[in-house]
Amino acid sequence: MARENHSILDEETGTLWGILTKGTDLMEGILQQCERHGIDAGQVTCIGSLDEAYYVHGVEGPDGKPAYSDPVTFRGPMEILNGTGFLCRDEAGRLDLHFHGLVVDKQGQIRGGHFLKGKNPVLITLEFTVKTSKGIQAVRSFDPELGFPVINYRRK
Repeated sequence: MARENHSILDEETGTLWGILTKGTDLMEGILQQCERHGIDAGQVTCIGSLDEAYYVHGVEGPDGKPAYSDPVTFRGPMEILNGTGFLCRDEAGRLDLHFHGLVVDKQGQIRGGHFLKGKNPVLITLEFTVKTSKGIQAVRSFDPELGFPVINYRRK
């Protein structure tokens, strides 16, 4: 039996339970499952395995202010020790996921950072949950004072 990405929403607790399968991008797969259930704000957690990770991490910029590194691509196999993030809308109204993760490679080295969409294919499976609330709106937009996009929450 071929496995497929799937998820179930527990309406009573506001929790989405799901699994992504081999080859599915970690972030795009979670976003697709949330769209399927009409979820646009929530807290994401996951564990699983990746064939590749694509992320940035914090560095000091040339002006001495906080910045992000150039994107890092790390090839697996690797296990996600902890993946966590926040589901929100971006300034254009698109569903977005601000996601950070820690992975352990085949030599036991731990790596991680702020993951980027599109280059994080699942190796075997990835299990995730999304804790959501129908009464919360989350929008991620650029904050000029901080120099980074941040999520702002409000009641719907």
